[in-house]
Parts: sequence; C-alpha cells; structure tokens
Amino acid sequence: MGEEDLSGWRALLGRKVSVRYRLHGDPRHQFSEAIGVVMGIETSERGELIKILTRRGEQVVVNADDIVARKTFPTS
Repeated sequence: MGEEDLSGWRALLGRKVSVRYRLHGDPRHQFSEAIGVVMGIETSERGELIKILTRRGEQVVVNADDIVARKTFPTS
C-alpha cells in the first residue's frame, strides 16, 4: 500500500465506513465485514492497520491489504 492510499484513509478519520475484508485461516469463511467509525491508521510490521470502532464499542483492526471493498457513509 502506498502513501497515497493511506492519505485516503486519513481523510476518513472520524467517518462511518463499511469494509469487507479477507479472513485468513478459516476455509469456510473467507470474508468478514466491519461497520463503524475510522478511529486510527497505524503502520506496523504487519502492514498498514485500519482501526474501526463499531456501534457495540468493539475495535476491529483490519490490515489495509486485506480490504476488498469499502463504502463511506454520508455525513449528516
């Protein structure tokens, strides 16, 4: 993932998104989805990580390389 891709995520900080992402290690379930607010972007040895806070208060951390679809919800 390049810096231009991360700047797109940084622009979404505080915005509500839906992301569909690949799962690893479970042949029966290849994808999952997270809906919530983008709370942070972090660079680690695992890659670029997107942190999403769901309405249940759970934090979902997704590797940006695993995201296959994204939808941004309009602001009110």
